[in-house]
Amino acid sequence: MSAAVCVFILSAVCGHTVVSGGLSRPTKVRLTSQDMNLVLSWDSPAGPAGLLYTAEYKCSVNSYRASCVNISTLECDFTRIPQGIYQFGKYTGRVRAQSGTETSAWVESNSITLDRETFISSPNVSLLSNAAAIEVIIEDPVFRISSLRAIFSSATYNITYWQDGQRQKTKNMSNILQNRVILSDLEPWTRYCVQVQISTRWRPNHLSQPSTAVCESTTIDEEAPWVAAVVTFVVTAMAVALVVIAVVYRKHISRFLCPKDELPQHFNEDLTKRPNSSWYIAIAEEIFHQMSIIPDSSVLEAEHPLEAEPPHNTQT
Repeated sequence: MSAAVCVFILSAVCGHTVVSGGLSRPTKVRLTSQDMNLVLSWDSPAGPAGLLYTAEYKCSVNSYRASCVNISTLECDFTRIPQGIYQFGKYTGRVRAQSGTETSAWVESNSITLDRETFISSPNVSLLSNAAAIEVIIEDPVFRISSLRAIFSSATYNITYWQDGQRQKTKNMSNILQNRVILSDLEPWTRYCVQVQISTRWRPNHLSQPSTAVCESTTIDEEAPWVAAVVTFVVTAMAVALVVIAVVYRKHISRFLCPKDELPQHFNEDLTKRPNSSWYIAIAEEIFHQMSIIPDSSVLEAEHPLEAEPPHNTQT
């Protein structure tokens, strides 16, 4: 009986997966971290299609723990269930291939210390124009485990800015702790571009990816703050003074606007005097003629014949 047949019978009877020297192992196994995640990736080995993979990880003081079992993808994110991942731990991963009841040998990855070797994404940067200055607003990348400030408490920002179209003439601000910074040494009515990078300060080369350059324009020089304060004070004082005057002298103002004095006598005479206008006199002296209406006698006789005939005298 051949060795292959024995292996098949043993696996069928005992129910165990048998490691076969004939199934190739995954290649280029690597453990990486970005923004405090922990991902094991690999390349598919040469062999039959439809391979499945099992990936495990361990901390330097623990044994291996299974995380992804019988998956078809070529990577496993160990931080999808982050309870077993500690941000300051040192980790190693391993993976093996499986086809049916056959499995390859384990392939172990490199080891990484999570907080020291994680790759940090670029920060999110926005600009706010404020007269002849520009405010830079920085947002840290979101970490899979904890936060940037919790892990890198001394992290700082390196800010680079330049006039649009003059990248070769950059200006730099280093070791900035605040996430809101005012760039004040700028020319008015000029467009500037800004780029920000995070430094953990644990070692010189542990920097984030630089942010995408964003640009904004300045406007006119802003007036000194005391000018606005003086203008506001003067306007307020004038308003208060007008209100006080209106309250104190309200009687005088009322008399001035609505006087109660009678008009002089000659004004009254002129107003009540009969007008001398010829048009007015012609209307007032218009002559009216009396008119009488006399009825027609023929009409009366026709309507009242008895009244029209004279009476007859009767002699006895």
